[in-house]
Amino acid sequence: MYHTPGGDRILLDAERRLYTQSLAMIVDLLADGDAVFGVEPFDQLQRNQKLVVLYASARGLLHPDEPTPKLTAYVESAVATVYEHAIAQVCQEIDDPELAIETRHWRRLVLAAAREQIGQDELPDDRCTDKATWTMLLECLAGCVLWDNDFECQESLDLPPDQSRRLRAIMGMDDDYYTDVPPDPTGDQAKLYVDSLVGLTADAR
Repeated sequence: MYHTPGGDRILLDAERRLYTQSLAMIVDLLADGDAVFGVEPFDQLQRNQKLVVLYASARGLLHPDEPTPKLTAYVESAVATVYEHAIAQVCQEIDDPELAIETRHWRRLVLAAAREQIGQDELPDDRCTDKATWTMLLECLAGCVLWDNDFECQESLDLPPDQSRRLRAIMGMDDDYYTDVPPDPTGDQAKLYVDSLVGLTADAR
């Protein structure tokens, strides 16, 4: 289970398909080496640490019997990265003339998930090529899982301790929300995380 604004739950149906297809691509990229994805807290991690937080968040989001993972800046940034990567895939699909003509795979994934989670009013056609529209839709879908973008506000660490504590209290964060750094496993351990993530995304492959 995962602690979302809608309660503790897992991803199902179209929402799950969108998430696992994006996650599968990220895992394949990290299996071959490090990569950056445009979400700063996640990108700051070492490659093996990225695998750890991807696994922790994915287990929570995809397995009903998994204890709810503790929400930290790095765990939430891992979830945000999966949605950010989906945005990148939609934009690539729009920009590539062959993909734009032959397939609207990612846009259809987004629409199916949006119909489930957001409702059917005012959704675009799958032929829409306005990137801002698709970005907004995916941000709405991310908002069904993430509470906010607090994981991006690490500058609060630079505040005096008393101010930093007050800010975290106002925002409902644990004291170690930003400082709970994931472990950096060895190379052999990292391979096990890759294998486990491949297993979690098997239906998307």
